[in-house]
Order: sequence, then structure tokens, then C-alpha cells
Amino acid sequence: MLFLESGGFRPATFLPLRRMNSIPTKIIHKCIKNDRKAQSELYQHCFAFLLAICFRYKRNREDAVALLNEGFLKILLNLKDYNESRDFLSWIARIMVNSAIDDFRKNKNYQQQTDFKEADEDFEEIEIGKGLASVMDELSLNDVKELIFKLPENERLVFSLYEFEGYKHYEIAEKLNCSERSSKRYLASAKEILKGKLISMSNLKRVV
Repeated sequence: MLFLESGGFRPATFLPLRRMNSIPTKIIHKCIKNDRKAQSELYQHCFAFLLAICFRYKRNREDAVALLNEGFLKILLNLKDYNESRDFLSWIARIMVNSAIDDFRKNKNYQQQTDFKEADEDFEEIEIGKGLASVMDELSLNDVKELIFKLPENERLVFSLYEFEGYKHYEIAEKLNCSERSSKRYLASAKEILKGKLISMSNLKRVV
């Protein structure tokens, strides 16, 4: 699935989620009862994990924390519906990603630009060679993050949802109120842009 996988690069490796210890059930139960201390404990417990997700969608810490706070409120409001047989991390991660999508859709530029039109061309899976993969391997976490944040907003959102979160195109289409074909087109565009930037970096490295 990952367009750089053949060269050994996985986006999730460079933008990893911080694992955390399991949440005591009693804290969750207290949060449902609106126990402020328990809610504060849950917030501190989940903060690093959720912030890592937010940094996939926000460039700076201030915006990422603002998104985290908005998402955490939704987590608290929906705790009563949490099924304890489900993995808690996956459950809160999905809520946080949905919050990021909601935030993106409220953006004025998104409302003006997302006229998802169908295209006739077919979409091909884009891969890179070992040479470009080696360039990527030498980049730091911040460099990779900046590379992804140079994508246009629509392409970046679809790329993140597909590659990082594991969404299928039909799920992205539902979330963004567009067609599956539009989702595929934005993903293909994102991959093409990233590949072009890697080629430029590779050529620059040869010159230096």
C-alpha cells in the first residue's frame, strides 16, 4: 500500500505514535461520572499519544495542542459510549483523527477549494527506487515532517488519512464528502509531489 515501501521507508516509522500504559478502568468510570481529577489524570495520561496524532495535521505545537484539547473534549463526551472490549488507544485515536478532519473542513480554504471533480485518467501506484529511498533514510523526523507539510492541504489530508491512519478510499470519501475517485486523485497527486521533491533533493546532494 505504501508508495515508498519498496525502498524501505514507511511514513509511520518517521511520524510514530507514542505508546502509553493501559488506562485503569476505574479512571474511565470516574470520568464518565464527571470527576474532574480523573479527567485531568486521563488527559495527562493520553497527552503524548494524542499530540503525536495532532502533529500529523498541525505544523506547530500551539495549533496541535489546540486540536488535542478539542478532540479530548469529544473523547470525554463520548466516554459513556466506549465499549471496554475495544482497544482504548484505537478508540481515542479515531476520535482525534475525526476532530482533525472536522477542523480541516471548517477551514475557509477547504470550503472554497474542495470542488472535487472527476478526472478521466487512471491512477497508478507510485514507487521510488533505492536511490531515493536512501535520501529519505538520511532525513530527520523534522525534515520528513516538513516535507509532508509542503504538500497542498487537500493532498496532505488525504495522504495522511490513507498512509498514516489506514483509511480506505471509500472511508476518506465519506469523511470529506467526495467521491472515491477524488480521494485517489489527491493521493496520487501527493505521492507525485513527494517523489518530485525527493528527486530534487537527490540531485542537490549530487551537486554538493
